[in-house]
Amino acid sequence: MTLLRLAAFGPRIAAFAFLALVASASQAQGRYTISSDGQEVTDTTTKLAWRRCAEGLRWDGKECSGKLKTFKYPEAKEAAAAAAKSDAKAWRIPTKDELVALVDKTAKKKPRIDVKAFPQTPAKPFWALRPGSDDDLSAWLVNFANGKVTGNAGQRRFHLRLVRTSA
Repeated sequence: MTLLRLAAFGPRIAAFAFLALVASASQAQGRYTISSDGQEVTDTTTKLAWRRCAEGLRWDGKECSGKLKTFKYPEAKEAAAAAAKSDAKAWRIPTKDELVALVDKTAKKKPRIDVKAFPQTPAKPFWALRPGSDDDLSAWLVNFANGKVTGNAGQRRFHLRLVRTSA
């Protein structure tokens, strides 16, 4: 039912319907809450805040725009440290389990992620930390084309999405 038709029932009904529509737009897949500026997505299940756009892209109010970047693993670690310093938020590379939690196994199309919450996500591998390994060679990759996790020696270039504990 359109808002115009609901207005026939009275302004309170129409206002309630409008607020419900706005609320549903900011709740992607029921599990994610999008920040008011659209830059971050909070996972209400894991209590993690994610950058909505992959590194190199920025939310412009309608979509993630810019030039998508890829990084070697040492560069990904540097990019996370620089983001944390410039933004005054504790941005970091996610662990394998944190990033795997974003994989939507029910998605019928690629990428296998909630594209309302994380638009313009390429169906490609993203960097993830390998806990217990603090070198520039060992890391995980989580592929949003198929949800598979693989190990990597850190010398090739892949995408990056940063995470932090939500406040």
